[in-house]
Amino acid sequence: MRKTILALAIPAATIMMASAHAANVYNANGSSLDVYGKVEADMTHAGSTGDSDAKGDLTTSARLGIKGETRVNDNVSVFAKGEWQVAGQNSDGSKFTTRKAYLGADFGKDGKVSFGQQNTPLYTSLTQAIDIFDQWGMEAQTGIYGESRQASQAIYSNTFGNLDVQAGYQFRNNDGKDIGAISKNTEQDNAYSLAGVYHIGTGLNLRAAYARQNFGNGITNTYAFNPATGGNTVTSVSTGNSDGKIDTYGLGADYTLNDLYLAFVYLGSKTDNGAAVNSNTSMNSYDLVGAYNINQYRLYTGYGLQKTNADGSSSQNSVKSYKLGLEYNITPNALTWVEYRHNNADGTYDGAAGYAKNEVALSGEYDF
Repeated sequence: MRKTILALAIPAATIMMASAHAANVYNANGSSLDVYGKVEADMTHAGSTGDSDAKGDLTTSARLGIKGETRVNDNVSVFAKGEWQVAGQNSDGSKFTTRKAYLGADFGKDGKVSFGQQNTPLYTSLTQAIDIFDQWGMEAQTGIYGESRQASQAIYSNTFGNLDVQAGYQFRNNDGKDIGAISKNTEQDNAYSLAGVYHIGTGLNLRAAYARQNFGNGITNTYAFNPATGGNTVTSVSTGNSDGKIDTYGLGADYTLNDLYLAFVYLGSKTDNGAAVNSNTSMNSYDLVGAYNINQYRLYTGYGLQKTNADGSSSQNSVKSYKLGLEYNITPNALTWVEYRHNNADGTYDGAAGYAKNEVALSGEYDF
């Protein structure tokens, strides 16, 4: 999850974290280029994918990002950002991953447009408010579209008085379809979203977001030459569900008073796989978090609940998680933390997700 340095884990702080430690390597003739990154080491006693038995482990990772901006004229500038993460040799199977890769244009009061892999409007305007944990967090949003980054997006952002708005369109891709009754093999045709944040001005922000995903017919055609006919033979293979769709919606609020930060987010999702019966699956997540700064220390906690209800079955707690953490900022760009998580979902959900009953982490991070 996201980290903060000597700041409450509010959205503005998390957005600016990389900028605060970025090294400006070029700034001339209206163009600038910054480089930033971090190295993290985690000692954990926790579960792992498909295994809910807690085991001790030490993993490391490094992240590197670059961002540039060039002013075209007094009203327009263009920008781009790339961010990648690499795991230590024994830390995970995905050795090198792209986190962000996008470019865009800033038209000043007329807003910004950006294209590529980036945070979704749902994350920027809604779920970012509860993303305050150093190690874990946001378990209740697992499997719900838009809780983090997505590829192939076009996003428009602007501010109108106290209201920040974002509108997004996502092109055909293979992301964000691992929920409910939609098969993982189903290709997403497109998705669109709309989100906003209203700043009341007393430390209180109100948030709302909506997204719709549309899926194809789940059929893949393959063609092979048939010598007997002299033409091609078509083979149709079902790779998913027909005419599926997923609606995601949410509301939230956050409040800051001096060193205290509180936030709540509700995020719901309803899946229709297009079948005549047993086609709907709904997921509802509830997250409440809080943080308090005391000099170089940050104490933070949270509770997350996800309820899943499929047609023909009763509602179950698919995620139920309590978290408590203490962060110590050694310097403005180095920190360490200890974090505890207790998981108590119904049935086999924790085991499938790799969550142990009780988990603890002791970690450190250096930002540059």
